[in-house]
Amino acid sequence: MLPVPNLDDRTFEQLVREAKDMIPRLAPQWTDVNEHDPGITLLELLAWHLELQQYQLNRLSIEFERKFLKLLGGAPRDRQPAATSVSFSHASEVTYLPFGTELTVGKLHFETVRSIAIIPDTTAMITLQRSDELAAVTQDMSSGRTAIYPFGEDGELHATMTISMVQPLPRGLPLSLWIELDQQDPDIRIPARYKQFIPSALVQWSYWQQEGQEEQDQENREQGRWQPLNLERDETYCLHQSGPVLFEIPEGAGEVKLIKAELVQGKYDDVPRIKRLMWNEVFASQGRTWCMEQAFAGWSEQDALLGSLEPIHIYLYHALYIHGHIEVQIRVREGWIELPSHLYELKRSSSMLEVVVQPAADLAVGEQAIRVIAHHPEFVGKQYIATGSGISGQRCQLPLPSLYESSLRLQVGSFDAERGAMVWQDWQRVLDFDDSDPLSPHYVIEGDSIVFSDGIQGMAPPLCSTPNIRVISYRTGEGASGNVKEDTIRRMALWRNDVKLTNLFPAYGGAEAESVSEALARTKLDILSPKCGVTAADLEQRVREIPGIRIARVKAIAGYHTKLARYPEERAMGHVAIVVVPRSRRPFPLPSEGLCRTIAAHLEPYRLLTTKLHIIPPEYVEITIRAIIVVDPQYEGGEQAVVQALNQWLKPDASQSEIGWEFGKPIYKCDLYDYIHTIAGVQYIQDAWIRAEGKNVIQEAGGDIILPPNGLAHSGPHEIEFIVEVV
Repeated sequence: MLPVPNLDDRTFEQLVREAKDMIPRLAPQWTDVNEHDPGITLLELLAWHLELQQYQLNRLSIEFERKFLKLLGGAPRDRQPAATSVSFSHASEVTYLPFGTELTVGKLHFETVRSIAIIPDTTAMITLQRSDELAAVTQDMSSGRTAIYPFGEDGELHATMTISMVQPLPRGLPLSLWIELDQQDPDIRIPARYKQFIPSALVQWSYWQQEGQEEQDQENREQGRWQPLNLERDETYCLHQSGPVLFEIPEGAGEVKLIKAELVQGKYDDVPRIKRLMWNEVFASQGRTWCMEQAFAGWSEQDALLGSLEPIHIYLYHALYIHGHIEVQIRVREGWIELPSHLYELKRSSSMLEVVVQPAADLAVGEQAIRVIAHHPEFVGKQYIATGSGISGQRCQLPLPSLYESSLRLQVGSFDAERGAMVWQDWQRVLDFDDSDPLSPHYVIEGDSIVFSDGIQGMAPPLCSTPNIRVISYRTGEGASGNVKEDTIRRMALWRNDVKLTNLFPAYGGAEAESVSEALARTKLDILSPKCGVTAADLEQRVREIPGIRIARVKAIAGYHTKLARYPEERAMGHVAIVVVPRSRRPFPLPSEGLCRTIAAHLEPYRLLTTKLHIIPPEYVEITIRAIIVVDPQYEGGEQAVVQALNQWLKPDASQSEIGWEFGKPIYKCDLYDYIHTIAGVQYIQDAWIRAEGKNVIQEAGGDIILPPNGLAHSGPHEIEFIVEVV
């Protein structure tokens, strides 16, 4: 580490003394150096000023820390909202909740992140079928007290799980089926829309479409066929983790009372076991949206040239658009202008807002040309936060505290005399003005204030006689305070029907805005833990970091692939084998093709150009020990204790307290003797034999067993014979 010099190394008295010592050389005629002399007073003033400068130079202020953090490629994280899963029940009829529906916990607000149709409690029975076996589950699967294997304990191909409903599912509405798997770590999850994950097994969801839908077709109603279900999103990733299955029943499907999940391809690393199955689940994010905007395409250039302009219909599904105050803007060359209310029509319903935009003199042409802005009724008027002064460094107070900084969208307007209206320009948030020029519409958020630039490094808001600084997107929240416990969210801001709701799990992810010192500490840790794939340890760590997959053990072996017979005498330069043991209920788990492909895809960006990676399974080697042991008389008949000890010694799987047998570790006869001698009552070993069964195993003449590099030893049927020592 470079030495840090002390810049504040001279006191006020030393500075004054140095100045006085220079007087005879620089000004010999100056002979009165006492404190009453005006010149000495001036020197003392300059010495005091220099001492303050030294003190400031010797300090690392918050601005210095920000610049150091920027040089390291880091930045403080903004306040983050908490999130949780909310379940609805006891609905007497189908109830539609739009995206952004407000839920409350005391003074805390949550908002749903998607639309959902709440259906009455309708599950009648679950039927499990595999091969020729058929089983019916009539227990309440929403309680979490019953666990089932939807595709059998072995994950049999073409096994099915069929869910029967009392009432038909509604058509054309968003539905959610929550599936919670048993014995899963909630912290190990596949992120939504994570494209590098390749499922080990594929599940096909379908619904039963009856042939007879009319009253007169009653005799044909038992006939029909299974139709593929149109999934909006499967966050279980084919039952690899807990999550919702989001789908819609198409309009022409008739009465749908059966849906089915079928295992159509592949094999699970760990067979899914469903603990809870519930309808009407939706994620909710902590916070409250006060205003929001959404942009849409306008007329095409071809339509504008031909003059064939039809009204544009825009559909919005957020609750704020349904219940809030609406403004419409269109994009022009200079920015955005507000569209007069007589040029658009609002059509509200319980599920959406339809905006019909009529052609005007200023045509909205091209992509992102029409913007619809919604304001909360309590926020109307507060969106105008300041009037531009034209002075550099203008600072504006935020309209409401606890802003989620990433949600803020800001506009600054200037009056256009030709149009006779305000033209609004979108401004962008930056962390600082270092990269800004006089034409950059940038601003910085500092605490509860918005700070503009000096007009040189970034634009300054123009002078205006009316408020011309406004927000068009604004969301507030409580950060870490939003991490509420389970079963605390029980109310909707607008109560509907007799619906009950609760959050089955604690909210997570809420965090306060990061300070500069916290960001520096985090960035230092990131630098000390580089994300690379140079060494074997690097590759093993990268595999453990893959989101969502459950790995019990992993080992990277340099210079090896499965075609080598005598490793390490023979080495394949440029090849690295990565042995993976998935976490599974099976006794000897092997990685599936999907898991191997997921690991290979994740490691590809870290792979050295001259390195070829091989994702391989472990080679399980059965070790059987035959031993004749002389023991003390009081231990006669205790052969089973030795068998149990050997089973514990030859253990391939790892746990939190034990690491398991090392990959490729030979089984030496001397180690076997040493281990047996640690067992209580053993006097000595008369003889012992080791037998191994597995691929690429070498049994040496002395009895030692050499495992392949990816080999893991496990116990076979040991044979132990005790001979009692006669005293």
